[in-house]
Amino acid sequence: MLSSVLEGRNRPESPIVRPLLLATLLLGACASSPPDPGPSPVVCYAPRDGGVFLGGLVAPVPGCSAPGLDAGVYDLADLGWSRQGGVLVVPPSPQGQAVPVVFGFAGAGTPGASFRASLALEDAADAGAVFIYPTAVQGTWDIGPSSLDARRVETLLGFLAASQCIDPARMYIVGFSAGAVFTLYLGCNVPGTFRGMAAIAGTESRFDRRCCTDPIPALFIHGTNDQAIPLNEGLSARREVLDRDGCTTPSAPDESGCVDFACPASAPVSSCEWDGGHEIPPFAAPEIADFFSL
Repeated sequence: MLSSVLEGRNRPESPIVRPLLLATLLLGACASSPPDPGPSPVVCYAPRDGGVFLGGLVAPVPGCSAPGLDAGVYDLADLGWSRQGGVLVVPPSPQGQAVPVVFGFAGAGTPGASFRASLALEDAADAGAVFIYPTAVQGTWDIGPSSLDARRVETLLGFLAASQCIDPARMYIVGFSAGAVFTLYLGCNVPGTFRGMAAIAGTESRFDRRCCTDPIPALFIHGTNDQAIPLNEGLSARREVLDRDGCTTPSAPDESGCVDFACPASAPVSSCEWDGGHEIPPFAAPEIADFFSL
């Protein structure tokens, strides 16, 4: 019995067996292939019902008839506006005169107060605006569909509107590095809230760009030797905004390497490439102040 089994094992394979075996394996592989899942779902930020991002602010805001804060520099934690802290700068202005608002978003792990010092935007703007530099809730900026930082910005806008005479038609956002990513994220998901944005060394590759459909005025500043967020990522973000804003050809560069694109008057785009790395160039503050018309 054993000898016949061994003989069976050693018997030469039939010429028909190999093709049949191969066909069976191929059919099994085809049957086990997963179906094509199709495109992934679009994941956008979802603003809260009744919030500023959906409902907007109507001028004059309640803060125009409120006593408000005296001109000066305040810690957001001391005001009870944000546990993480940050800085609020209130300019001297006549009672009831609406002023612009500028939000500044720092790089990852950097407090709002430090970003205020490195950006130095207030001097370039002659302090003619309310400046607010929040610190990220979790150390860096949340760009998910239920972003804690986006909700914090919305809350801060509500506090400002209730206590200060701000102009809802002149609210701006600016950020550097991770803060620039967050700036672009807000400009993508809630562009109607802001009059314009400025991104220093930013990228749109970290969130779902399919959410970006409406135009927003934008200024891009990026170093050609940036190793942390390469220039090509900044150029890709710029290209996305140029398409949304309906822009075409650039002007000749000025002495800072900045160009203006041919865009609709309601959605201008400017861009500055400079010979530097992952940092804020000295010319950034005056360029941003000019672009925001501060």
